[in-house]
Amino acid sequence: MILKELTDNQSKFFIDTVQIYDAYKDAFKKNRSYSGGMHWKKSKNKEYLFRTKDRYGNGKSLGPRSEKTEKILEEFQKNKKQITQNFSSLKNRLKEQSRFCKAAKIQRVPSVVTTILRLLEQQNILGRNLMVIGTNALYAYEACAGVFFEQDIMATSDMDILWDTRPKLVLVSAEKPQKTDFMDILRKADKSFAMMGKKSFRAVNKDGYMIDLLKPLPSMVFANEKRQIGGADDIEAVEVMNLQWLLSSPKFFQTVIGEDGFPALMVVPDPRAFSLHKLWLSKQEDREPVKRRRDKQQGIAAAKVVLNYLTQYKFKQSELRMFPADVVEKARISMENMQTPLGFD
Repeated sequence: MILKELTDNQSKFFIDTVQIYDAYKDAFKKNRSYSGGMHWKKSKNKEYLFRTKDRYGNGKSLGPRSEKTEKILEEFQKNKKQITQNFSSLKNRLKEQSRFCKAAKIQRVPSVVTTILRLLEQQNILGRNLMVIGTNALYAYEACAGVFFEQDIMATSDMDILWDTRPKLVLVSAEKPQKTDFMDILRKADKSFAMMGKKSFRAVNKDGYMIDLLKPLPSMVFANEKRQIGGADDIEAVEVMNLQWLLSSPKFFQTVIGEDGFPALMVVPDPRAFSLHKLWLSKQEDREPVKRRRDKQQGIAAAKVVLNYLTQYKFKQSELRMFPADVVEKARISMENMQTPLGFD
């Protein structure tokens, strides 16, 4: 397993891009807080300061015209102008930076993935309710470590999204005062996304890229948990055994760069949890042999990054209590012959 380290120049562009993106996200939130407008509205021969929140005119009155409300309007207009200018400037900087990312060849993640991630973050559900598992998670680990994995273990035509049903999830459109389906978000990223059959856990776009929605099997045999984020016609999560190991592990937050040069925040399981889960999958006899071999490669790759680069993480049973002891022990045996620093406890 060969890990190629980023050059000094590549590292510089990556760090600069992350910093600009962090500033952009802050400006985005501030700009969104000033969506709509503020104007005088006449009612019963009196003028009232009215704050609108969307293009449909929804909003509220801030009181009758007075020295106080006139000051509120003045401050709002001044702040909105400044915030809008800052947001526009940072947006243009990101566009320029995207060209540098491509020139430096640090753009790695399929653009459809990073587009979806940005939409999920804007909905405030990335990391809280949803996170990325499967092959795409490797992009987060390599970005944090400042290395590139070999391309053959990264190739995939699907994105696995794990849904944590414990925190309350409400999707609300920025413009329409109504609930939004998960499929609406996917179609906002790419309008060609469609479900693969009624009540399917999978959506696919015109290019054949698939998005799978997964959730752990309920802890109680006869439990009937919700399987759709949105309405009755939304994509339906498939329940998979032992995904609670990933949900119970610490979350790992990392900015990654899309193939179009634009960044996005990716939230994935702790890299040790990813490694242990993949190595466990590689031992499941009911899994296809080709998938089992790939699982083992990816599990070892993640472990190698942890042991060589992300040394703040230790493979200690005390820190991996979400896994059965025998799963940790079997993973240790699988990696006995790895040429990596000692790190398993």
